[in-house]
Amino acid sequence: MRRILLILCLFWAAPLWAARITAVESQPGRVTITADGPLPAAQAFALADPFRLVVDFVGVVDPALTAPGTNSVAGLRMAMFAPGTARLVIDLKAPVIIREARATGNQVVLILDRSTPQLFAAMVARGRKPLPLLRSDGPPPPPTLPDAGFQLPSDFGKPATAAEPPAPEAPPAEAAKPPPPKREAVAIIARPGGVKSRTGGKPLVVIDAGHGGKDVGAISVDGGYEKDVTLSIARETARILRESGKVRVKLTRDTDIFIPLGGRVRIARDARADLFISIHADSAPNDQARGASVYTLSAVASDAIAERLAARENKADIIGGVNLGVEAPEVGEIMVDLVRRATGNVSVQFADTLQDALEEQDINFRGEFHHFAAFAVLKAPDVPSVLLETGYVTNRQDAERLFSDAGRRQVARGVARAIERHLTGK
Repeated sequence: MRRILLILCLFWAAPLWAARITAVESQPGRVTITADGPLPAAQAFALADPFRLVVDFVGVVDPALTAPGTNSVAGLRMAMFAPGTARLVIDLKAPVIIREARATGNQVVLILDRSTPQLFAAMVARGRKPLPLLRSDGPPPPPTLPDAGFQLPSDFGKPATAAEPPAPEAPPAEAAKPPPPKREAVAIIARPGGVKSRTGGKPLVVIDAGHGGKDVGAISVDGGYEKDVTLSIARETARILRESGKVRVKLTRDTDIFIPLGGRVRIARDARADLFISIHADSAPNDQARGASVYTLSAVASDAIAERLAARENKADIIGGVNLGVEAPEVGEIMVDLVRRATGNVSVQFADTLQDALEEQDINFRGEFHHFAAFAVLKAPDVPSVLLETGYVTNRQDAERLFSDAGRRQVARGVARAIERHLTGK
């Protein structure tokens, strides 16, 4: 009876959309996790004495699963760690890192590489971080009728023919291993020389001030508008970058105007930008919620908060009288392909750099800084893109910082520094 009650409690506490994990298997150089539905982006960390890799999935596993290991993997163990969280422990005979995680249908395959003790120790010290799932399939957006008030170009969601796709950041399996990354081993390794501009000359970043015009965004505890915060931070970031002169900058808006979400993506793609960052501020019913966070694209949200936030932000076009269904039906496939290809990898890489830069400016984070969700403004297939939530305007402390000149400059300095590091490698 106790076992039945425990199982019921676990299922009740788990998200309604959580998949049930049914099998784990070790093969040379890889570990495969099979479920009865897609698994969201995971969290991963490493432990020493003895060597172990730990991966947490949003999902359910009961009964607990075990499997024998192969090569450097001694064995696999999987069980519920907390309500809604299924934990996989990979027991190791020697240091191993997760080079990448590939999601296809209802399976996730972890690609493993041998590691040095020093690199593994750095991964242990870094702690738990998001593990991006490179998806090769996923659900398309729901079909809706286009709105006559705004039409995206017919090639929206398709790679620009004149542009070369970004070079893959991860080398093929037979290539020599790259030097240890600055951050945890599951991340895409940064190229020390920065990013080669798609248009020649200095690399270009497009900075998007979220909301605008009739779309005011979130409303602060004092009645201020999110659209004003985002425009101020975007302008200040652009000013710092232009003054430095290392990169080129383009703003999607420099005044209080409404731009449809697809139009913001179109601006970045038409400019052949090397990076796109959309700046926002968050809100929550709980006035104690605070801290910044960054989002990269995924067909499946990393957590329930990310899912609700993406749904809310994607309604901006409805406020402006524009239907998101103006996107071509194939955009859903392209969106998932983005995560699978190098563009998604570079977005994750920049999110990591952004965390470093904001930490240097003493910006507080909402728990884990990096999350994943299906934001409409992140769907450019050929432009690495992130969405930055700079804090919660419904929290007194965050609002005081975001609605002050000094606080906005603090955020802008961190954003500008991250952009320069990513695009120039300096």
